Amino acid sequence: MKWVILLSLFACSTPKTPVASPTESDAKPVSPYTVKPCLCMKIFMPVCAVGVSYGNSCEAECNGHKTWTEGSCKKK
Repeated sequence: MKWVILLSLFACSTPKTPVASPTESDAKPVSPYTVKPCLCMKIFMPVCAVGVSYGNSCEAECNGHKTWTEGSCKKK
């Protein structure tokens, strides 16, 4: 009798729906120098974002900038 109950429990259980794993195309574009969010590699390739120079594009992203230009900001 115990076996019948156990078998019926397993037979009635619903299989878990597989969760789609993220793909490479789902990832948001980030700087090639970003290791983890706001953990940047120490590669000096300066960029200018809103008049502020950053060591690389990762540092600019970590400071909230979405656009920048390559090279240091021009002094006026």
